[in-house]
Amino acid sequence: MNIAASALELHHLASQTRQLFKEYLHVRSFQKDEFLWMEGETSGMLVAIRSGKVKVYRLLPTGRSITLYLFGPGDVFGFLPFLDGRPYPAYAQAIDTVEAEVMSRSALLEVLRTEPEVALKLIELLGLRLRAAFDLIQNISTPGARSRVASALLGLIPDSVNDDPVAIKFPVAAHELAAAIGIAPETLSRALSSLADEDIIRRIGHGRYRVLDRKELRLAAEPVV
Repeated sequence: MNIAASALELHHLASQTRQLFKEYLHVRSFQKDEFLWMEGETSGMLVAIRSGKVKVYRLLPTGRSITLYLFGPGDVFGFLPFLDGRPYPAYAQAIDTVEAEVMSRSALLEVLRTEPEVALKLIELLGLRLRAAFDLIQNISTPGARSRVASALLGLIPDSVNDDPVAIKFPVAAHELAAAIGIAPETLSRALSSLADEDIIRRIGHGRYRVLDRKELRLAAEPVV
C-alpha cells in the first residue's frame, strides 16, 4: 500500500469513526498556536477536525521540533492514551484556527465501558495509521525524495477538486513539511524545482503552488524501486 492509498483508506475509516461517535461529540474551537494537549498530559480528548489544521510534534533535547503528523479536515486522532493508559507522547498544536468535534477522555471511557464494540473501530483506525507510518518509513529509508514530495503535494489537494489546475498551500513552514516527510529542507526545494521544471507544478507564492498536471504528479509520487 503506498502513502496515497493509505491516506484515502485512513480518511474513509476516520469518517466511519466520526459517525460512530456522532452523538457523543461536541464542537470546540482552537485558536492559531493554541495547544490541544502537551507531551506528558493524560487527560486529552478524541478530536475530529471540521476545518483548520493541527500539527503533532516532539521536541528534541536541542530544542528543535520534529513534526510527526499533520492533521486536517476529516482526520480523527488523539485517542491513543485512552487505549494504553499512558500520557501523550507529543504536542498537538493548532496551525491556524481549528473547528473540531471533540470528546473528553472520561466520556470516551464511559462509552467504551457501555459499548465495547466501538473500541474495535478505534483499534482498526490506530492499526491503519501504524501501517501508514510503516509505509512512510519504507519510503524514507529508500531513495526517492521526489516521490515523497509529490505524494505530499497530492495530499494537499482538496477532495472536492477534480479538475486541473488546482492551487495548494503548505499547511506549515517548508522546513516542517520537509521534516514530516523525512527529508532535508534543501532536498524539498530541489524536488519542487524538479517538478516545476517539468511543468507539473508552478510556484505562485510563498508556500503556495498550482498543480498543473495531476496525472503526472501521481506518476511522480510512485515509489522508486
